[in-house]
Amino acid sequence: MARQARIAATGMISSLGRGVADSVRTLMATPERQAGQLVLAGFDEPLSVPYHGVEGGPDDAGERLAWLLDQALAELFERAPLSASQRAGMPVFIGSSCYGIGMGESRYRQQLAQSPASAMPLPLDGFGQISRHLQMQHGLTGPDFSLNTACTATANALLGALTAIRNGQCDRALVVGLEARNHTTLSGFHGMQLMATDTMRPFDRRRDGLVLGEGCGVLLLEADSVDSGACYLAGGASNCDTYSISASHPDGSSIASVMAAALADAGIAGERILAIKAHGTATPLNDTSEAAGMRRLFHELPDFFSLKSALGHTLGSCGVMETILMEACLGQNRLPASTGFAEADDALQVAPMTAGREAEDGSYLLNFFGFGGNNASLVLNRRSGP
Repeated sequence: MARQARIAATGMISSLGRGVADSVRTLMATPERQAGQLVLAGFDEPLSVPYHGVEGGPDDAGERLAWLLDQALAELFERAPLSASQRAGMPVFIGSSCYGIGMGESRYRQQLAQSPASAMPLPLDGFGQISRHLQMQHGLTGPDFSLNTACTATANALLGALTAIRNGQCDRALVVGLEARNHTTLSGFHGMQLMATDTMRPFDRRRDGLVLGEGCGVLLLEADSVDSGACYLAGGASNCDTYSISASHPDGSSIASVMAAALADAGIAGERILAIKAHGTATPLNDTSEAAGMRRLFHELPDFFSLKSALGHTLGSCGVMETILMEACLGQNRLPASTGFAEADDALQVAPMTAGREAEDGSYLLNFFGFGGNNASLVLNRRSGP
C-alpha cells in the first residue's frame, strides 16, 4: 500500500478555548458566538473592531507570539512525545498571514518615540521569528519552510507536508499555523470595509463581512501504510486565480477547478464526499464565488458548513486550525452546525447546515481561499477501524 499521511497529533489555542478538546466543546455547544470589541489606539479617533481574540497571555507582541506557539506545541508533544532526534530531523512547514508584524509595530513605536525623523514603519516582518523560536525552544532544527499565501498559507503548508511524506522524503512532518493580533491587519481589513458589524453570517442574506480571529494550531503528519482507525490527509490541490487581487472569479470556475483537482489527487469521485467544510468568510463576493463553485462541481451538493463564525477568520492559520477542528469533530463522530446562518440568499442557491449531525466514516472536502486569488482544497478521510 502506498504511503499515506495520518494525522498523528494536534495542538491548538484559539478564541474557542485552550486545547483541542476545549475548542471543540465550545464549537459544538455554542449556537452563535458574539465577537468581542478591540479598541485600536493611534488613530485620530479610537477605532473599535470586532475580534475573536485568545483570552489571557502576555500583551508584548514578541512574548505573545512565543506564548501562543508554546501553548499549542505543549499539547501536541503531550500526545506525541517525540525524542530530541525525531524533533531535530523532521521538516517544519509554517504558514501565517501576519507572522511577526506585531513585533514590527512595537519596534516602530519605540523608534517613533526616540527618533521620529528616522523611524521606519514595520522595520521587521517577523518571518524568521517563528522558526527561530521553534529551533531554540523546541529543538525543531530540521528544514523549515515559511508560506505566506494569504488565507491558504497553512492549507498549502499541509499540502507541502503531504507531498514530502508521499515522496518518502520524511516519515513525519510538523505543520504550524499562527496568527497573533496586530493593528496593521485589523485596521487594514477595517479600511477595506470587510469587517462585520458584530457577527459573521456565512452564506446568509444579511452577511456583511468577517470577524478576524487569533490563535495557533500545530499538526503532526506521519507516514502510515497500515489501514488503521484514524484520520488521513488523503489529498489536495492549490491553484491561483488572477481574476482579482482580493477574490476568485464570481462564476466559481477556479474554485470548482481546485476542488476537482483535490478530488483527483485523493483518487475519489465527487459523489463520495460526505460533507464540505466551506471557507465561508461571510463577505459578499467570497461566498458568491464559493457557492457558484460548489454548484458547478456537484450535481447534488453535499451538506456543508463554515467554522469561521465560531472561530473567527484566522487568516493564514485557518488551514491548519480548521483541519484540526474537523479532525477532532470526526473523532467524536459529529459534524458541527454552520453558526450565524438564518436567512437564505436566493442569489446563492445554497444553504449551509443549521444543525449538527452524525459523521460517518469516509471522505470530507475542506476549502480555503485567499487574497491574491490563491485557492486550496484538502480531502480528509476518516476511518474508525481496520
